Amino acid sequence: MSEKIIKTEKGYNLYCRYWNEESTHAKEDMKALVFIVHGYCEHCLFYNELAEALKDQGLYVFSHDHVGHGQSEGTRGLVGDFMEYVQDVIYHIELVKKKFPQKPVFLLGHSMGGAVSILAAMSKPNYFKGVVLIGPAITPDKDSATCFKVFALKIAARIFPQLVVAKIDPLKISRDEAFVKRYKEDPLVFYETVKCGWALAYLHALAQITSSFQDMTWPFIVIHGSEDTICEMEGSQLLYDKAASKDKQIKIFDGAFHQVHNDTPEVKKETQKTISQWIAERL
Repeated sequence: MSEKIIKTEKGYNLYCRYWNEESTHAKEDMKALVFIVHGYCEHCLFYNELAEALKDQGLYVFSHDHVGHGQSEGTRGLVGDFMEYVQDVIYHIELVKKKFPQKPVFLLGHSMGGAVSILAAMSKPNYFKGVVLIGPAITPDKDSATCFKVFALKIAARIFPQLVVAKIDPLKISRDEAFVKRYKEDPLVFYETVKCGWALAYLHALAQITSSFQDMTWPFIVIHGSEDTICEMEGSQLLYDKAASKDKQIKIFDGAFHQVHNDTPEVKKETQKTISQWIAERL
């Protein structure tokens, strides 16, 4: 396991995490690359257990904290366009790909990171071997995306982009009380701060996704908890039903909350197994 800082094309320093050994022998044994795209207000270290499980299957697993998140630079929780996240993801992957030019690449995105993963795959449709989506953001909450609220958000975002308009309930993240406690107490997590500038960029990203299902021809699996109220399961079902891909799967974990990869021990283990098998079947 190692970490380093890379500088984005816009000049921000991003904190990066790599879960594998860097020896020549280890590189030769790698079956594929897996880049983890974390969600809003969190950071990549919440994926340690999942990353270790994938690493044990011979996969090279790496990630970074998005700009404005975790240990990376940038205004906390603020971005003007989700394509900034996408560009950073592609840039980082291409840096690592130079070490493994012949290895296939998979994306694994959760929540907001699911939306970023979809946008990244859309921007490079033949680049990724497959996309794993965990509780992805596909459609906005109906109550918060009324015409009036969106209109008001557009005005507010221009004048007060850092205005806080919502927050995330930590109790809806996972059924694992110890994990929720860790999440709430982590100083790098800003679950009480959803800013209107980010919220507008989020809605624009989801609109782009839901208008482009016909362009989604790459393999994907979408995994969702049935009791997820942060990114509702209906969005994942819509993606599965409408996407043009001929290689697509959906798996619903009954009773699970938003972060199925950090839910109960049984769900965590099954999530790791599901993802590992899905990737292995495409190598």
